[in-house]
Amino acid sequence: MTERRRRTLLSAALHAVSHAVAVVYCLTTLAEPHRPLMLGAYGCGLVAGVAGSWVATRVTSKTWSYRVSSTLLLITLVVAAVGALGDGGVSSPAALGFVTTAVFVASYTPQLRLMLGFEVLILGTYLLVAVAGPPAPRGHVFVYLAGMLVLVSVCSTQTRALARQRSQLRALASLDPLTGALNRRGLAELTRFLFRAGCRPGPSLLCLDLDDFKLVNDRLGHAAGDDLLRRVVAATREVLRGGDAIARIGGDEFVVVLADADTEAARSTAARIEATLRPLTSVSVGTATAPFDGDTLDRLLHAADQRLYRVKQQRGRAGGRLLADGGGRG
Repeated sequence: MTERRRRTLLSAALHAVSHAVAVVYCLTTLAEPHRPLMLGAYGCGLVAGVAGSWVATRVTSKTWSYRVSSTLLLITLVVAAVGALGDGGVSSPAALGFVTTAVFVASYTPQLRLMLGFEVLILGTYLLVAVAGPPAPRGHVFVYLAGMLVLVSVCSTQTRALARQRSQLRALASLDPLTGALNRRGLAELTRFLFRAGCRPGPSLLCLDLDDFKLVNDRLGHAAGDDLLRRVVAATREVLRGGDAIARIGGDEFVVVLADADTEAARSTAARIEATLRPLTSVSVGTATAPFDGDTLDRLLHAADQRLYRVKQQRGRAGGRLLADGGGRG
C-alpha cells in the first residue's frame, strides 16, 4: 500500500472512530435535549467514515486522495457544528470535535498551504458556532482557540520535521555514498517514473564502463580510484540536461538516464560524454532507447550492456591489430 493511500485510509478510519465515540456519547446522555438530531448527524458522519475507508483502499491518484480527505473534513465540520449547537454550544463536550479535527489536519496534511487553509476553516467554524450558539463562560472561547492554535503549531512543526527526515532518508537510500550518483534503487525509481509518465521519445539509457579501471587501483591505490570515480560523475553531469541523471551500479559501471532522447540523441550524448571524459580516462559506452530496445529497465540495461560489450570487443581487436602491426615493423 502506498503512503498516500495509507494516509487517506487512516484519515477515513479515524473519522469513523471519532463519530462512533460521539454516537456512544449521545446514547449515554439520551435524556438530554436534541439527542435524535445529534444521533442523526453523528450517524451520518460514521457512515461517511466507513464509506471513505472503502474508497481509500481504491485510491490511485493524489487528486482522488485529496478529494476523499477534503470531503470527510467538510462532513466532520458540519457534524461537529450540529453536535455542538445541539449540546449547548462551544462549552459542551461535543465541541472537542473541533480540537481533534484541527490536530489531525495539522498532523496529516503534507502541504503547508493546504493545512493552513483547512485550519482557518476549522477555527472559523468554531467561532461561528460560538456566535450562533448559547453564550459560553467568559474566557472559554479564548482559551479554546489558544489551545487549538498551540496544538496545531506543535503538531505541524513535528510533522514537517519528520517529513524532512523521511525525505533525507529516502534520498540517502537512493544515492551512492561515494559519488553522489543514483544507486540501483534510485535508478529503478527514476526509470519507473519515466515509464509511468510515458516519456516520448525515450527514455534512453547509456551504459558506461571505465576502461582499465583496475589498473588505476593497482598502480595508484584505491584512494586515487575513488577520486577518479567522483570526477567522472561530476564531468558527466556537466554534459547532461536538467532532467537527465547518472547512476552508479557497480565498481566502475555507470548508467546515464536520458529522460526524452531518441536513438540519435542518445548516440550524440554518448559521444559528448566520451569526449568530456577523455582527459580523465577512456570509457566504453553502450546505448539503448525505449520502446525499440525494450519497455522495462532490465530490458534496456540488457540491450545497452550488449552494445557496450561489442564496443569493448572491437577496441580489443583494434588494440591487438596495432600490436601485431608494431611487431611486424620491428
